[in-house]
Amino acid sequence: MHIEHPHTLGRQEAISRLDHLLDALVQDPPGGAEISNIVKTWDDNRMQFSFTASKGGFGTTIRGTLEVTDDRVVVDADLPALVKAVLGEARVQQTVLGGLKDVLGQ
Repeated sequence: MHIEHPHTLGRQEAISRLDHLLDALVQDPPGGAEISNIVKTWDDNRMQFSFTASKGGFGTTIRGTLEVTDDRVVVDADLPALVKAVLGEARVQQTVLGGLKDVLGQ
């Protein structure tokens, strides 16, 4: 999955806001899934992340990167077949875009 979203906050402010985005997923996960085992590591303006999404006894790990430039955020994630089958890639993309819009104020 590849998502690009513009912002007007500047790199540092966007990074500050996005740092808490995965933590917010735990509070309001898409599709009623449970989110756990969140790992995020920043290297300058690039975050590598992973987390476990589970529902109904099935679980899978999602990994990806989030890169912040001066005017956009780029998210690349490998969606496992289980996620695509249960939630659908379009639904996941819309959820991520909605989160980015909420966090970045766009």
